[in-house]
Amino acid sequence: MLIQNEVTRTESNTCLSCTGKLIFDLEKNEKICSGCGIVTEHDIEHHSNYDLGHSLGSNEPTSSMMYDISLSTLIDKKNVDASGKQIVGSFDMEKLRRLNKFTISNDSKIRNLNKAMTDIRRITGVLGFGNMIAERASYIYRKALNKGLIRGRSITGISVASIYIACKDTGVSFPIDKIGDYVENVNKKTTVHYYKFLLRQMKMSVSLPEPAQNISKIAAKAKLSGRTQRKALDILSQIGDDPVVIGKKPISVAAAALYMAALETKEYTTQLRLAVASDLTTITIRKRYLEITNILKNKTAPISDQESKDDLFDEVPCEIPQAA
Repeated sequence: MLIQNEVTRTESNTCLSCTGKLIFDLEKNEKICSGCGIVTEHDIEHHSNYDLGHSLGSNEPTSSMMYDISLSTLIDKKNVDASGKQIVGSFDMEKLRRLNKFTISNDSKIRNLNKAMTDIRRITGVLGFGNMIAERASYIYRKALNKGLIRGRSITGISVASIYIACKDTGVSFPIDKIGDYVENVNKKTTVHYYKFLLRQMKMSVSLPEPAQNISKIAAKAKLSGRTQRKALDILSQIGDDPVVIGKKPISVAAAALYMAALETKEYTTQLRLAVASDLTTITIRKRYLEITNILKNKTAPISDQESKDDLFDEVPCEIPQAA
């Protein structure tokens, strides 16, 4: 009897509960009743491996850039059911539709996220950043909002600071000195303030950028050859993590390494050209150049005469006079 019921269930196109018509969903590999909505056949393995956004009924993939992560409840304007039949009682559907819109617009958190995600998408687009930066910044902002750090503060300012942190994490250069040219009511001072605030409150840490990451950008602006770039990278590898350059601006160390490499490869360039390409001053590049020169000299310096005498003195055995 059990086998007969299973055969009837699989071969029949009618629901066993309400005798409604079964509709086969090709994407989810399911049979759904058009009357009561019950799922009569369900491929568990296929459904578990399916995309979360599709399995929950959304046509768009989930994304942290969307204020509702693309999992919102949307009541369409068409008053039809899953089979395309007209729903009786359109007044009730219109009432539910109004209540749904009111719930979304009346939630302060949703309104905050909606504005912030719009700002992040707009600012990253203006600055020319990819989707990875925007996704990371959206995650940071959402995390700050859940901790209650946004109240009483500028949504746009926190959004810019989140983008700045995302750029620090991925090693992308962020034009913090010129941020006021792209975003209204936000400047370098505001961005740095909110940046330090988020790092402190959320106990986050960002990786320090490497000077080698700025070599190609500066060389392209200064029109230096690939040979000079490779020589500059070799100089930076020789410096390593020397205490003298720790704490200095990575871009200044990269510009000084390029200047030294250009002198060694005999490619014409000036400190002024590198200063313009790296948005620094010639004094800064000159200081970093002298520091790098001293580091390399100390690493390749021969043993001094005094050290040789000390070593020789240590090797000679000392004679202890005997008592008379």
